[in-house]
Amino acid sequence: MILLEEATAIIKEEQKRGRIHRTPLLRSESLSRLAGGDVFLKLEALQKTGSFKIRGAYFAMHKYIQEGYREFITASSGNHAQGVAYAAQLHGVKATVVMPESTPWLKVKKTQDYGATVILHGESYYEAELKARELLRDGVKFLHAYNDWYVISGQSTLGVEIVEDLQDVDLVVVPVGGGGLISGVAYAVKQRRPSAKVIGVQASGAPSVYLSLKEGRPVVIERVDTIADGIAVKRPGDITLKLIQEYVDDVVLVDDNEIVDAIFLLMERTRVVAEGAGAAAVAALMSGKVKAEGRRAVAVVSGGNIDAPILMRVLMKALARQRRIVKLVGEVPDRPGMLAKASSILASRQVNILEVYHERYDPEQRPNYVRLSFVVEIPATLDLSKVIEELEKAGFYFKVLD
Repeated sequence: MILLEEATAIIKEEQKRGRIHRTPLLRSESLSRLAGGDVFLKLEALQKTGSFKIRGAYFAMHKYIQEGYREFITASSGNHAQGVAYAAQLHGVKATVVMPESTPWLKVKKTQDYGATVILHGESYYEAELKARELLRDGVKFLHAYNDWYVISGQSTLGVEIVEDLQDVDLVVVPVGGGGLISGVAYAVKQRRPSAKVIGVQASGAPSVYLSLKEGRPVVIERVDTIADGIAVKRPGDITLKLIQEYVDDVVLVDDNEIVDAIFLLMERTRVVAEGAGAAAVAALMSGKVKAEGRRAVAVVSGGNIDAPILMRVLMKALARQRRIVKLVGEVPDRPGMLAKASSILASRQVNILEVYHERYDPEQRPNYVRLSFVVEIPATLDLSKVIEELEKAGFYFKVLD
């Protein structure tokens, strides 16, 4: 069973001590305008360790220590690993974390910095979990990332805070991986605010809970493929699926491009850095997969642990999707000065050239021409078609590459 009151008391005590944050619930003007409702962000990206996971890890460890355990082992692709490592540090016990070999370097380093022993093994979470269970011995507790009553109880404290801070909340939107977070949040919200709807969001490349609800049984996904690695789970937990069936009103899917747009909006408009999983709820509201018109809605931004190289690629992708960065491709005479002439036309319109490519070796290319590609940054007020027309008047025929 979910120990809502006990978990709330324990986590609030740690918040008073400054060891776990009570994260802010902030209204987003931009998202409210886009979604047509009154939208708030529960910013667990600002939580200790960078995600909500410390809540469940801390409370579960607290309970298992009462049962006599002093050493823990787990498997995780990142956020749960850091939560367990930090919780073990706070409790003064040992923790070992088995992580997939593909885990981003930042998450491995942060887990080690919190004092845990890290073992890299396998290509997926499931191979890492098998390895962690192989390493179990007497006196060591395996602490599951989501399929554990104590972990779910710890995550439920996030739902309590939402209702305390926004008592008339109508809608709570939550990212879903294995289901530990939404199970706890949905239970807490329904206990405190029964009329509120709780909607889960999964990545379309990892729809295990979505499909399991359709089938009425746990469904195993053979392959997950999404930038939202924090919710890239192949199978929901037995405990969590039952709780989702009972307390969650619906689960929807968003694709990676929608998640990219959400990460970008959060960074540009609210100055919050979210990882892919952390932005999933916002993506559902932005895309209209979850309707918020006329409702007071909360989107849970569950984590912010995103590697800088991945963030860079995400931001470039988002700019391209918004046509703020475009690729112009065309043919120009292969003569001196042509590149400078084309570049000067772009510069006269305040178009910033980011990259330039020449292609002379295409067999289909006319021998006295060169294919020229510009990757350019477009000013927000510029009509790109006018630039294309001006290039054509100068004898350059460019098109925008989609």
